[in-house]
Parts: sequence; C-alpha cells; structure tokens
Amino acid sequence: MEFSISFYIFSVAAVIAVAVGSWASPVVGSPEKEAKALLESGWWSGEYLNSTTTTPCKLPGVTCNLAATITHISLHGGSLYKLNNLGRFLNGSSFPNLVHLDLAGFGLTGSIPPEMGTLSKLTHLNLSENNLTGELPLSLRNLSQLVTLDIFGNCINGSIPPELGNLNSLVSLNLSFNYLSGPIPSSLGHLFNLTHLDISYNEIHGSIPTEICSLSKLISLDLSYNSIVGQIPSLGGLDSINQIDLFHNHFNGTIPTDICSLSTLISLDLSYNSIVGQIPSLGGLDSINQIDLSHNHFNGTISTDICSLSTLISLDLSYNSIVRQIPSLGGLDSINQIDLSHNHFNGTIPTDICSLSTLISLDLSYNSIVGQIPSLGGLDSINQIDLSHNHFNGTITTDICSLSTLISLDLSYNSIVGQIPSLGGLHSIKQIDLSHNHFNGTIPTDICSLSTLISLDLSYNSIVGQIPFKFHHLTSLTSLNLAYNNLSGGICIFNQQQLDFSDLEGNKDLCFDYEIGCHCFVADPAATDNQGVIHKVEPHSQKIRVIVVLVSVILALSSIVLIAIFYICGCKNRKHTQPLGEINTTKNGDIFSIWNYDGNIAYKDILQATEDFDIRYCIGTGGYGSVYKAQLPNGRVVALKKLHTSEIEHPVLSKSFINEVKALTTLRHRNIVRLYGFCLHKKCMFLIYEYMERGSLFCVLNNDVEAMELDWRKRVNIIQGIVNALCYMHHGCTLPIIHRDVTTSNILLNSELEAVVADFGTARLLDPNSSTQSNILAGTYGYIAPELAYTIVVTEKCDVYSFGVVALETLMGKHPKEVLSSLSSPSTQNLLLTEILDQRLTPPRSRSAVHGVVLVASIAFACLNANPRYRPTMEGVSKKFIDRWTPFADHCFHEISIGHLMNPQALCING
Repeated sequence: MEFSISFYIFSVAAVIAVAVGSWASPVVGSPEKEAKALLESGWWSGEYLNSTTTTPCKLPGVTCNLAATITHISLHGGSLYKLNNLGRFLNGSSFPNLVHLDLAGFGLTGSIPPEMGTLSKLTHLNLSENNLTGELPLSLRNLSQLVTLDIFGNCINGSIPPELGNLNSLVSLNLSFNYLSGPIPSSLGHLFNLTHLDISYNEIHGSIPTEICSLSKLISLDLSYNSIVGQIPSLGGLDSINQIDLFHNHFNGTIPTDICSLSTLISLDLSYNSIVGQIPSLGGLDSINQIDLSHNHFNGTISTDICSLSTLISLDLSYNSIVRQIPSLGGLDSINQIDLSHNHFNGTIPTDICSLSTLISLDLSYNSIVGQIPSLGGLDSINQIDLSHNHFNGTITTDICSLSTLISLDLSYNSIVGQIPSLGGLHSIKQIDLSHNHFNGTIPTDICSLSTLISLDLSYNSIVGQIPFKFHHLTSLTSLNLAYNNLSGGICIFNQQQLDFSDLEGNKDLCFDYEIGCHCFVADPAATDNQGVIHKVEPHSQKIRVIVVLVSVILALSSIVLIAIFYICGCKNRKHTQPLGEINTTKNGDIFSIWNYDGNIAYKDILQATEDFDIRYCIGTGGYGSVYKAQLPNGRVVALKKLHTSEIEHPVLSKSFINEVKALTTLRHRNIVRLYGFCLHKKCMFLIYEYMERGSLFCVLNNDVEAMELDWRKRVNIIQGIVNALCYMHHGCTLPIIHRDVTTSNILLNSELEAVVADFGTARLLDPNSSTQSNILAGTYGYIAPELAYTIVVTEKCDVYSFGVVALETLMGKHPKEVLSSLSSPSTQNLLLTEILDQRLTPPRSRSAVHGVVLVASIAFACLNANPRYRPTMEGVSKKFIDRWTPFADHCFHEISIGHLMNPQALCING
C-alpha cells in the first residue's frame, strides 16, 4: 500500500516536472532563432517589426512560455501582411516547443511543407480555409501528440495518407472541402480516441472500411458529398455516435439493421444515394432528432414503431417508392417537419396527424392518398401544408381558417369539391394554391382581408360569381390566377400588376364594367395583344377599337403606327379640345398608357414631381434622352427617360424611343427593368421606369468604395441575374428578342444589389420568317461581337458575346480590353485567373465563392469565342448555373489560367 502511494506521488511529481521543464526551457533552438523565423515570414507589417525585433513574443497572435520560446501561434484573419507559404515560416524547424498553430483563413498558398512533421510537440494544427495545394505530406505521421488536425477548405489533392492512422492521440480530424481522392484508408480505424471525423466534399471513392465502424468514441461521422459506393457497413459499434452524414454518395444495398441500436444517435442523413429495400425498424433510436432518407429507392412500408420516436424533430422520406398507408404519427410529440412527398402512399391520412401541435411543415404531395382531408385545426404551429397531387375528395373542413400561423397552403391537383371555406383567419398566409380541383360556389370575400397574401391560384375549378371588388386592396398580391372557372362580371387592376390573358382565360362571362369605379378589363381575346397582355378598355363597347389601335401601336414598326401612337397619347386632349399646355389643369388626366401602376398618374403629376424636368432632377443621360428621378404624389419614386424637343424630331432617336416601348411591353421578368408607363406626343415623349437605387453596374465598378462592397458572392449573383434575363429574352418569348447593347452601363442595380437589364432602344425581335440583317451597327464599342465587323446578320450570339464581356468586366472590376485584344497570345493565356481578378478585393477563399468565380470566368471565356458557332446559348449558360456545374474540379483555384478557361473540351458548354 505504501509502495503504491509512493509510486503515485512520484508519478505526479514527474509529470509536473516535465510540464514545468517544457515551459521553462526549450528542448532545442533559441528565442533568437524563433525571432528570426517569425520576422522573415513577412506576416507582420513594418510597425511591428520596428518595435519588436528582439521580442517576438509581443507580436500579435504569439504566446511564449517563461523561457521566451513560442508555444502558441494564432493568426487567423488578423495580422496578414502579405501572402506567403508555410515553407518560409518553418525554415530550419525553429519552433520545437510549439503546441498550438492556428492559421485558419490566413490566405496561405503553396503546399504544406514536410518540415511540418518536425513540430513534435504540436497538439493543435488548424490550416483551414486557405489556398493550400499539393498533397498531405507523409511527415504528418510524426506529430504523435496531435489532438486536432483541421485542413478544411483548401485545395489539397491526392489520397489520404494511411500514415495518419499513426496519430493515436488524434481526437478531431477534418479534411473536408478539398480535392482528396482515392479510398478511405482502413488505418483510420486505429484512431481509437477519435470523436470527430469529417471527410465530406471531396472526391473519395471505394467503400467504407469496416474498421471505421469500431471507433467507439466517435461522436460525428461526415462522409457526405463524395463518390463512396457499396453497402453501408454495420454501424453497431459506434456506441457514442451523435451524427451520421453519408448523403450525396453512391451507396446501394440496404440499411444495416443494427442502426436502430444507436441509442445516442441524434441526426441520421442518408439522402441522395441508391439505397434499396425496406426501411428497418427505427424504434431504438431513443435520442434521434433528425432522419433524412430522401432521394433513395426505398420500397415497402414504414414500420409502425416510427411513431414512438418522441424526440424526433424532422422526418424526410421523400422521393422514394414507399407504399401502403401512412402509419399513425400521433406519438411524434416534438416533430417540426414531415416530408413524405413523391412516394406511393395510398389510403387516407391518419387522423391523429392533426394532434401534432409542434408541426411546422407537412408535405404529403405527389402520392396517391385518398379520402377527405381530416380536420387540421390542431396544428397550432403550422407554416406550410402541401397535399397537392393526390386523390383527396370531399370538402375542406372549415377549421382550416383557424391556422393563424399558416404561410403556404397547396391543395392543388386533387378532387376536392364544395365551396371554398372562409379563409379570413389565415393572418400570415402568403401563398394559396387550390387549382385543379372541383371547387364551386363563389370566391369568399374575406380573402380580400388577407393583407400578407402574395400568390393566389384558383384556376381550373368550377367557381362562379363575380371577382370580389376589393381585390385591389391586396397591396401585397403579385400573382393571381383565376383561369378556367365560370366567373362573370368585371375585374379590376390591382397592386400595379400587369395581368396576362392566360390568368383569366376560360371564364367566358368575364367582361368589363366601367361603372364599378376602377379600370376594368375584358377577358376576350379581341381585347388582348399577341403577347396576351390585357389593355385598358373604354367604357362603351363601341370604343373597343381603341384597344386595337393601342395594340397596333405596340407591335407595328411603320410610320403609320407612329402617327397612331401620337394620336392615342393626345386623344384625350383632342376630346376636350385642349392644347398640350392646358393639360396641366386636368387633375389625373389619363393621357398616356400605364402598366403595373394604378392608372391615375397624370401629366401634371410628372411636371410637378420634376418641376417641369428641371436639371436638378436629372440623374444621367443615355444613348438618347435624359433620365430624371421623380417622386410621385403617392410616394413612389420612379425614373423618367425623356427625349428633348430636338431629339423628338430626330428620326433615329424617335425610332429608338418607340422601339424601347415596344420591347418592354412584351417583356415581364424580375431581371428586366419594369416599364410603368409611357407618353408619346409630338411635343413630349418619356418613359416611366422603376427606379434602381444603386445606378448602373458600370458606375458601381468604377467607384472604389462601392466596388469593394460588391464582394464575390454579390458579383456572381449579378451575373446570374443577367443570365436569367437574357435566357428569358432569347428562349422564353414567343419571338426571341435580341438586346444588341448589353453593357455594364445598361445593367442597373437596386438597393439589394440585384441586377436588371435596361435600355432596349436598339433591341429587336428575331423573327425566323423575316430577315435578320441590320442596316446599322448597333451597340457600344468594346462590347460588340467581332462578326458584326464583316456581316450585318444579327443573331442572339451577338448578345452572348456582349454578355461575356460584361461577365469578365464584373470579375475584373474594369473593362477587359487588354485581355480581349490579346486572347490568342500565349502570354495572355498563361495569365492566372487570380492575376486578372479585381485587385481591390481579397481573392475568394470560401469554397462557394471560389466555385462561383470559376464558374463565371469559365462561362465568360466560352461566350467570348471569336466564332459565334462555338459560343454557348444563354439557355445552356443558365443550365450550368441551375445544375451548380463545377468546372475544373481537379484544379486548384490558384493554378487555373486563362488558357484553361478557354479550353472548350474542358468546359463542355457549347451549343
């Protein structure tokens, strides 16, 4: 006994002595060597070097022991003076007592040097979120005391060294978001102290080694977003596991049955694989919060013991082939989200689902569920209900109107009958879709009290009666579809919205009624233009010819139409026998056409708002006319583009002005500037646009302060907005529209830095039955496609080239004229992408930012191909954004050159 106590005291004393010794004096090296290595690293600015030449322990982020040797270096995000690599820092292995090295987000480049393995006392190594390249050095196996190794978010490639299995002290290993390939080495199963293993977002293939499943201390296992194959091995040995993420791989086979024995498991995500068979019993997952088995090939039924998981918060089994009836779910006392959509469930909804008072989202869409929708009044916290694309019948229970937290309700594509119940209690509702059912009766008038409603779709039913007059009170409503019902009476414009005929067609008894006190529209094809846009109808049926005249104004190009346009704009003046100067006395006179507006803006309002177009309100000049900012009496701020008197008389400018009206009245897209209205008169011509607070992309890029606010994510979003607009113009219109002047000056930004395409003065319809030749060269020098120098044929590929210039200019922060003029030069093609990016911003570091920049650059150079045949279409470009295409996945960001970006075989984007 005495011997044991003495031995224990001796052991403790020895440990203390070792600890004190390591603190008091370095094993090798000296403070002078460490000081030299730190100061030669170039990581601190001159102000620190001048004051701390002999005292490196005073440098920011550096901690020393009592002997003045360095033990901790933590510099993430703080003291970077210039980019450098680790090789210079570790020159001569100058830090023998270093235990903690944290350089996360420090902008490091180059590879991890072999000298890293000489830091024998290192316990914490964090090199995450840098731009490190190359392979993991084998010398890392020498860091036997390492507890944490974090290399997340770099460009490391090659395979995972099996030698990492020698790091017996390792507790946390994070190699995620790199380019690692090859299999997971079985030697990682020897890391018996490991609690966190993250190898996600790499290019790992092969199967999971069974040795990994013996790590009894493992708390978190993340192997998601790889190419791992085979069956998931037995996981029963993970006695401490909380989280398992294996989603987005190529697993097949069935789920191991012993997974239900993991009583400590909190989150299980096996989504986006090819797992088959029946979902095993999950009743033993006593601590589970989240289960996501979506996007697999599960079949069979759900085991009934799933309802015993009282801790479950989220259950997603969507996109499988599960059959039979949904089991009782009443025992899910903590559930927030249930998604069983896109399966083969049949039978009825279990009635106890309405007792789930914590449920926020319920999605049972795209199944074969039948019967009546049960009472849902007990869903006190529900935000979203989607029961669409099933076989529900019967009526909707009236207690649905008590769901005051409901934001989205979708019951479309069913066989529900009866009248739509009162919905006035849905105080938070934004979207209601009851389309493609058998509803009859009238539209409940209390819908007009839903002040938060944005979208309402009642199409393809048997609803009768008139459209409630108070719809125009719904100021938030932006989408209304009442097509294919049995509605009658008139319809009012509301919320400055332009209605398509398709939103009202199929209601044969809808008509206009000028006596109801608002502008009304007729649901008759004779009152619409060939784009389906419904225009204002005069109060008497004899005046429907006015609509025909207005339509011809919008669509015709001849001089006769121009005269007709002038006639319509001045028709009210002539009707009252007033000259233009007397229009000012007519309050809210309706002398010009208004889209997306309340229809009550008068010429007098415009004059008052701009003080007769005073120069103080002018905010710029365009290719023709001046642009003014005006605040109208209702408080809305708009932009006015006005032709001066001398410009009105100029036939080319006048034609461009009318051309812009014609183009914009056919376009409706969130990334195309909105035209509120226009006035065409022989003495006054102007357009009314939505006002874009941040001005043009050109001006923002040329202002250092604003350009630095435009980070990489925002720039990629701007490019995607332009892509969306051009794709719609080229491929989403009845006749394609070519802009012909896509420049950064014609890209406008709102307060949220979202982009819209503007200035359609040179735009033209691309009619396949007519000539595509252009008599004049339209566009802006520096953005015009090269083929227009020797041909007058205009195609959508001209816009594609201009877009490529704009995309590259957005990344570079300036017009790429030097790059464009020497694209075929080897010296230009050898330039690195990082060398041409806007130097006012730090290089992109996060995985998403790097991906976005490389994607845009790849697309930009494909669009700049001198041969229009090999340029992509805007539809092809849009698909790359939608598919989240990852170009040059096998390249490190800092290694990508212009030559790489110009390689069409690597891009696979032509067409």
